[in-house]
Amino acid sequence: MRPVTKWTWPQVGGAQKSYNPHTIAKTDLELNFDTYCSYCEVFSSDLEVEHVISRNQNPTLTHNWDNFLLACGRCNGRDNKSNKVVDFSLIHFPHLNNTFLSFEYHEGGYVKVNPALAGISQTKAENLINLVGLDKIPGNPKYPNLNPNDTRWRHRRTAWEWAVRKLSDYEAASITYFDVVDFALQKGFFSVWYSVFGNHTDVKRELVTRMLGTAQDCFDPANGYQPIPRNPGAVDTI
Repeated sequence: MRPVTKWTWPQVGGAQKSYNPHTIAKTDLELNFDTYCSYCEVFSSDLEVEHVISRNQNPTLTHNWDNFLLACGRCNGRDNKSNKVVDFSLIHFPHLNNTFLSFEYHEGGYVKVNPALAGISQTKAENLINLVGLDKIPGNPKYPNLNPNDTRWRHRRTAWEWAVRKLSDYEAASITYFDVVDFALQKGFFSVWYSVFGNHTDVKRELVTRMLGTAQDCFDPANGYQPIPRNPGAVDTI
């Protein structure tokens, strides 16, 4: 999951900008993050202003910029995040942690918790994948009643197939790293492209620096743009 850097609350005339109704935050959020779902990473012009802490849980945060992310209707739907209770001490989030380290992405649209994690980091990653149902895919026994309309896995699989084809073209020198990332920017799925091109620093650098809002401090330019902890001094180092 792409880690993002959230703007501080935008100002108008020296005061915090009003987001009442909250839906007007969409323009500023898209300027911050572009039109990618904060969770599944799909590129879409139909994203929602999503309340990290739901209005049911804390209605005082309904118009609070710091409580907004962008999400697709499926990640934010009733059978996924919706009104579930959020406790920041027990869950990773892309604007607070390096959530690229939370998961592994695999061929076929599979996402799983990073097996290298342990302790609270593992727990928080598991809670995030459960919160948005990012591992919902046909055949996963964890979801015997999978909603057939939840096709996020299929879009990830398609993105993986695109990335593999572009990898072949790139390694054959028929396209440049700039061409690869131009294509990725139109499709979304940062984590898929980063995973497929994991051995190619030029592509990873362009993904990190050109995909709007990506938390650049979560990747080490001195070490091939490898992901690094965002909170190294904390108990949970992700």
